[in-house]
Amino acid sequence: MKRVWWMVLFVGVFLFGCTAISIVWLRMEISDTAKKCGRMEDEREMVGRELRELRGQRSKMMRPAILAKMVKGRLTMPPSSRTIHVSSREMTARLGNEIPSRRWREQQGRALVANR
Repeated sequence: MKRVWWMVLFVGVFLFGCTAISIVWLRMEISDTAKKCGRMEDEREMVGRELRELRGQRSKMMRPAILAKMVKGRLTMPPSSRTIHVSSREMTARLGNEIPSRRWREQQGRALVANR
């Protein structure tokens, strides 16, 4: 009976030790995961701040006054030598009886009337 008692005691201590070690290991894994999550949240906050700053800069740069300052001196009207005048007869000769934009406008007008 003494041998069986010692064997049960040994197996019990072995299982208790393995359980304790596995619990400690799991707690360390949870701690590592929590540290990684903390670092990732910090990075997310930094990226969010940078994104807000960039959006602010973009909205500032898209203001009409700022855009006018940026293109000042670079956008000018083309010289009159580069201007082409087309008569309605020439348009008709090249495009046929109907001008495509006029046809498109008429189709849009019909679609609006049909939707009413």
